[in-house]
Amino acid sequence: MSRTPPARLLRCPLRALQVFVLMAACSVSGGAQSTTAAGGPPESAGAANAAADQAAGNGAAAAPPPPEAVPASPASPASPPTNEALLAAQVEPGKSDPVGTRLIDIATPFTVGRRRFELLFTHRFDQAINQGANAHNLWGLDSGADVGIGFTYGLLRHLDLSVYRSQFQEDYELAGKVQVLDQSPRIPLSAAVRAGANLLGRPGVADPRRPFAQLLLGRELAPAWNLFLSPSWVRATPLLHNAWNVPVGLTLPLPGKWLLDGEVIAANHSLHAMPGASLLAWHAAFAKQIGGHRFQIVLGNSRATTLDQIVGGDFAGGFTTHDLRLGFNLLRYFSL
Repeated sequence: MSRTPPARLLRCPLRALQVFVLMAACSVSGGAQSTTAAGGPPESAGAANAAADQAAGNGAAAAPPPPEAVPASPASPASPPTNEALLAAQVEPGKSDPVGTRLIDIATPFTVGRRRFELLFTHRFDQAINQGANAHNLWGLDSGADVGIGFTYGLLRHLDLSVYRSQFQEDYELAGKVQVLDQSPRIPLSAAVRAGANLLGRPGVADPRRPFAQLLLGRELAPAWNLFLSPSWVRATPLLHNAWNVPVGLTLPLPGKWLLDGEVIAANHSLHAMPGASLLAWHAAFAKQIGGHRFQIVLGNSRATTLDQIVGGDFAGGFTTHDLRLGFNLLRYFSL
């Protein structure tokens, strides 16, 4: 590598001074970058380069001293999202669709999440629209109704404890649910195990203690398209000592981020010898999530909302396959 002869540098003092100024400017710029890397405010590299170019153009003019770095106030941490924002983002962990811990009346495989709380109100009107309901009684809304209230608490991320009480026969449903699978690219479905008991407080009810167990399966086929299967066993229903059934659920997308939820519970084959004793039950609901709330406007033929009244298709309150009743569900989510 050849060196520049000293005689040539002496003949070009202006060039040597320019090189010195450029080296000084680079040193200042490097110091600013070091300050930024250490957590200080970022400096403008363009200002340093401009100073160096000006010094180079003015020849022997000295480079102006770099401005003193003004210490910036420490950046305030981002404000944590509010509960309302979190709840509006998703009703339950791991799901892009607003599907809660239960679809309409049947439980889903999803849990509410650790230290989260779900409050549920259900309302099923007694009078069927096709049985004398008209504008004078608001299509059955003036009639009586079976009212229910329930609470679900997320003890762990995938463990829920719940209690629900239906006005019909003072039916209390106590349950625990453990989610064992959560759908992902490597897992084709979500799955949970739910077990508990229905405790009926109405005097004169046969078998008022009714244990049950469920395997809850769900698969998201596409955004807002979900399929659910719930193989279920109850020790006692109004007409059966051991009842087995597989309720089926489905969600479909609607405009405006609405969902159409549907449930079908087939007639129980154990009662096929008794015509009319067990009937197919169905429900459909127009569902909408607004913030931490989920609303469902329900249409269906049965008023049953507890598992012991659903699985046998032998609801003690009576219904027919052609009945059409109104109702609603209201859910509210809280983070504790």
